[in-house]
Amino acid sequence: MLAISYWGAGLRLVDVSEPPQVADPLGISWPPETGRWLGCATDDSGWYGPDGGGHANMDPEVWLDAEQGNDNIHYAVPNDYLVCSGVSQLDPAEDWPSQCGSGPDDSTYGINWRHYTYIAPEYGTNANHTGFIWTIDTTDPAKPFLVSKWKLPGTSIKDGEEHPHHYIPGGYIYSPHNGDTAANGMVYWTHYHAGVWATDHGRIWDEIEWKNGVPAPELGFQGIERLAPTHTIGYYLPAGPEWSDNASADMGYDMADCWASCMIPFDWGLQFDPRGFVFISEMVSGVYVVQFDEDYDPRFDYPPLWEDDL
Repeated sequence: MLAISYWGAGLRLVDVSEPPQVADPLGISWPPETGRWLGCATDDSGWYGPDGGGHANMDPEVWLDAEQGNDNIHYAVPNDYLVCSGVSQLDPAEDWPSQCGSGPDDSTYGINWRHYTYIAPEYGTNANHTGFIWTIDTTDPAKPFLVSKWKLPGTSIKDGEEHPHHYIPGGYIYSPHNGDTAANGMVYWTHYHAGVWATDHGRIWDEIEWKNGVPAPELGFQGIERLAPTHTIGYYLPAGPEWSDNASADMGYDMADCWASCMIPFDWGLQFDPRGFVFISEMVSGVYVVQFDEDYDPRFDYPPLWEDDL
């Protein structure tokens, strides 16, 4: 299943298990779209219609309003494994919580094993919002639905007044860009000048408030009274070489404009290593390897090769 970001057209899920054997520029035998998710209804009836569960009940004008943190879906990243209450299928079965039963095929508790796809916008400029990271339940790719959303924490002051979102001053960009996932529901995202943020999505299914008090994925968003929270784990801000007071000058950074090259961090990409490390591509000063406490795996204990005397 291919998860594709499509800007204002949201998330598209395409079955590429049997791609065309020959080039097909006319699209006659292109792989079919299995599912999609946007904030607003995209059909007259059914799952994507006004009363269906496959959207978030927004009007098109709201969904396409970047200043409310919407639209511009630039990146989509799915979980590699099913998640249940903070564990994945990679964890030893004896460590699974009781509500996970014997696994995804359990007749009673199999419903608690979920698959999520995370999507986020990118804004070159946005005076009102940094953009939401949307958690979409894609356990059934034909019936995706929203279960949680997250934005950079805090408020800020704009023109002397309280601003409800993290205001972006001119010359900076704080929106999400690229993300990656760990097996247990941890998610990592680069936010350009705002660094790298780690969030925990592993217990979302446990924390959704359902209208009837019982999980109802067949109803999707319409069955949810309150979305589950996405928990902030932490952040990392690359700061450039510690031995330099002016890295831009000392290392001769010469990019197209000062928007990126004069300010560190400018984190644009990352990759999670299953041994418990996050590789961060900081566009100006290089690659950083960091580890959040929650990701430490004693099987891969790599102490520093040298002492840091700074």
